[in-house]
Amino acid sequence: MADYKKKKIKKSLFHKKKHFKNDAKDSNLDKNRFKFEDGNDKDDDIKVIKGSKFKRIRRYKIFISIFAFITLTCLVLSAVLPGGLYENTLNYFATIGSGGYPTSISGGTIKDVVSNGYYYYVLTDTNITVYSSGGKIVLNEFHGFSNPIISTSATRALLYDQGGNAVNIYNLTGKLHTINTKDEIITASISDDGDFVVATHSKSYTSTATVYDNDFNEIYTWNSAKEFINNALVDTDGDKLAISTFDVVSGQYKSKLQIFNFDSASPIHTLDFGNSLVLKIGNTGDGISIITDDKYNFLDWSDFNLKSISFSGEINSFKNADDGVLLTVNRPNDRSDNNVILVSDEGEKISEIKISDVITDIHYDGGRVYSLCDTSIFIYNEDGKVLRKGNCNYGTRKIVVVSSDSVACLNDTEIIQIEIEESEK
Repeated sequence: MADYKKKKIKKSLFHKKKHFKNDAKDSNLDKNRFKFEDGNDKDDDIKVIKGSKFKRIRRYKIFISIFAFITLTCLVLSAVLPGGLYENTLNYFATIGSGGYPTSISGGTIKDVVSNGYYYYVLTDTNITVYSSGGKIVLNEFHGFSNPIISTSATRALLYDQGGNAVNIYNLTGKLHTINTKDEIITASISDDGDFVVATHSKSYTSTATVYDNDFNEIYTWNSAKEFINNALVDTDGDKLAISTFDVVSGQYKSKLQIFNFDSASPIHTLDFGNSLVLKIGNTGDGISIITDDKYNFLDWSDFNLKSISFSGEINSFKNADDGVLLTVNRPNDRSDNNVILVSDEGEKISEIKISDVITDIHYDGGRVYSLCDTSIFIYNEDGKVLRKGNCNYGTRKIVVVSSDSVACLNDTEIIQIEIEESEK
């Protein structure tokens, strides 16, 4: 009896110890499970907090990096794009939308057509109208000028009334500003960054040139005591002014071109052209194209290095393009005998193309020459080879390049688009 009880008691104690150990294990499991499920463990709390903090910091750094990149990109584009990012963006969105060919023209007579990449200006005797290359009418405004002349920048158009007293500045959203002059306007032009110059007659001097910045503030005035101003141009950086003047001495022209900065009335450079009259000047690359009655001249804005190309004949047209300059020279009294001279934007002669037909309109775009002769349209490469040939309607007065193989044809009432077929080899 005593032995049995002793064994039974030991066995009971053994079961109690075993149950105690199992309970302890279960308790530890429950405790661990409790810690895992409720997250009350101190180490786990630290890991969660640190992980969340690191994620927040990483997201913040990514946001700052993206913001900095966008800001830097906008600053670079604002500095690089002529006219600035904001106005380029406004113009781009203004051209988006429905439209197509044929499309109508407002006004009775076309005065000028100027292409500006993906849109173009049509100036008539009553209206200034902007069309997208797809034919959408972007802007159409009545100008009311007797003798309207247009000059364009990368984002704006300057329209002045030659012989009148008003200058209007436009972008694709509408008219931005009007300047009224005291004296009659001789000429005006606008540079790519939006600065512009207006030359007028003067009661106190022979003529006066006034420069305005792109916010329409007057920043410089130059008065000519003796010579007449016939051309004026602000450089693409907006810090120099070129003026061509002429006088008549003993029945002959005396012509010169002067370069000014805005710190002094004295020129920093002068070119004397003698009896050759300066007919036209324009910004080309980093220099000035200067057209006289017998030469094409290229003057660098910075070092004033001069390059010249001589020709014989009469200047029929002068067109500035992204690729350079196109000059059309015809034999006196014979407009069907033409030499088309192509010049790079560094003033170097590229080639000369012979066209034996009366040229109604001509353009230089993308390394190609587009010529309108009566009702025929020709596309030449820079070597003078005919790449494509097409026909347009009778009465077409102007053409605009809308793609490499198609043009918009303008008469006085409407615009149609023509695809130019490949020329037979």
